[in-house]
Amino acid sequence: PRMLSSCVYQLNVFVDTILSSFSNIAGAGAVAALYFANRILQFPLGIFGAAIASASLSAMSQQALEENKASLKRTLSFSLVAVFLIMLPVSIIFITLGSPIVEILFQRGRFGAYSTASTSYALLFYSLGLSCYAANKVLAYCFFALKDTKTPLKLSLVSVTLNIVLNLILMYPLKLGGLALATAISAAVNSLLLFRALRKKIGPLGGQYLLMALSKILFAIIIMAIACLYAYNNFFKNLLVLRTLTAVACGFTVFILANILTGLEELPKVFRWIFAKK
Repeated sequence: PRMLSSCVYQLNVFVDTILSSFSNIAGAGAVAALYFANRILQFPLGIFGAAIASASLSAMSQQALEENKASLKRTLSFSLVAVFLIMLPVSIIFITLGSPIVEILFQRGRFGAYSTASTSYALLFYSLGLSCYAANKVLAYCFFALKDTKTPLKLSLVSVTLNIVLNLILMYPLKLGGLALATAISAAVNSLLLFRALRKKIGPLGGQYLLMALSKILFAIIIMAIACLYAYNNFFKNLLVLRTLTAVACGFTVFILANILTGLEELPKVFRWIFAKK
């Protein structure tokens, strides 16, 4: 059960790949576009998402063993804030600068402009669920720390079923983008179901604290998106790599400054926590 519930994202991507093979509906080259978009998405998930989940599992397992529910809840809430703080700005980078990022990484040889457009289109919709993909792992790990593997499995099966249904609905109007969007929506629903089930199991999880932190982060990423687009459209217009790197650097700088201005106390704590746990 633990293995199956942990690979729900991979199962959804596998379903997307099967359905994307219907090129008359999803569009030519949809299988390759989804694959390359997923490769880009796995970079932040594999580095930061895995680090946050692993660190939280260690702490929550110890706290569950000691039956210290208050500390476990604080660790879970802080881990979710860490997910939002890192994954949401990465999502904005992929949404605003997805096309030049794909062009820099892959556009050469037979991977032409059409392939870049298709891959960045899929990346746009996949990126909408980036925070939820990482949050699901943290929430599932909390259940594992409580020695409950069945609940995440049941909810994962609901997510996979929802993904299949949404794929069949959205792939007609949005083509391969519909397949990626279905995965993002099913991941968001899975997050809500896991959070709700966990709240029923161990009580309130600091929802007000999470909403306050999330509102500050959302404000910061709006400013960040504006900064990314402004920098990309105004600096180094003839040098794509330098232009994109400058936009990314400006975006992250503005994001950090905006979070400092809003008084997000978790910003330094998150980075110290992640690197200390490593």
